[in-house]
Amino acid sequence: MIPDYSRYSKAELEEALSAIDKARFPERVKQIHQVLAEREAADADSPAPEQEILLPEPETPEQMQRKVLGTLALIFGGLILGAMLLPIYFHSFLLNNEMVTPFRRVALTAGLVVFVVTCKKFLHTNHLRKLNAELLAKGKQPMTADSPRRLYGAMGAALLIALVTVFAVYRGAPVALHLYVLDASTATEQVTIAKLPRRFRRKHCNGKIYLAEYSAQFFDYVCQVTPRSQWEQLRPGQQIRLHGSRSALGFLARKTSI
Repeated sequence: MIPDYSRYSKAELEEALSAIDKARFPERVKQIHQVLAEREAADADSPAPEQEILLPEPETPEQMQRKVLGTLALIFGGLILGAMLLPIYFHSFLLNNEMVTPFRRVALTAGLVVFVVTCKKFLHTNHLRKLNAELLAKGKQPMTADSPRRLYGAMGAALLIALVTVFAVYRGAPVALHLYVLDASTATEQVTIAKLPRRFRRKHCNGKIYLAEYSAQFFDYVCQVTPRSQWEQLRPGQQIRLHGSRSALGFLARKTSI
């Protein structure tokens, strides 16, 4: 009696093919190969769930409400982040050396948390559905759930947001706290010039002066606190005075004098 190989699973077919006497039952071997070929063709024609193109589904009132709240939270978070970053552009803040390690740890922890949360958000199927709808509207090829482009795009965007968060916490938070929260008093600090750039005018940081007392930090300089005529008279090793305000976190320089 010839077995009905169409009822066999793929594993059973492969086991039967390895155990059968090929010289004695060539017709059965041929039938097994045929059934295996049909199974492979059927598997290729039916896409796996993770390879299906996901498109947006109709939103419920609850989902629309959560979307509005999420948008408001995003705007609020952006305003806070902007408030933390804006003072950096206008002020030269020198963090106390003993505060560098705590702020660095907090900044790295915040960046890691933001990276994980953002990756999870960007890799969620709801985000993929919205992204595919936008791609189709632009006449572009949509992405599948296991698309490498989707993974790399999500991780790249999450990394960028995490880096901005690290910079905002490590560099922006101390300035914001110094300006708006802590009691800062008028102070003067004498420092030593470690080095100077070749040109006074630099993008976003004119008149940069590197300071020897803060060389262990990443941000070991002040800028936009010295007029060009005075800056051109400065030399490495020279001592100058910084005028500004001091708090428990550091020193905010506003101008210099020789």
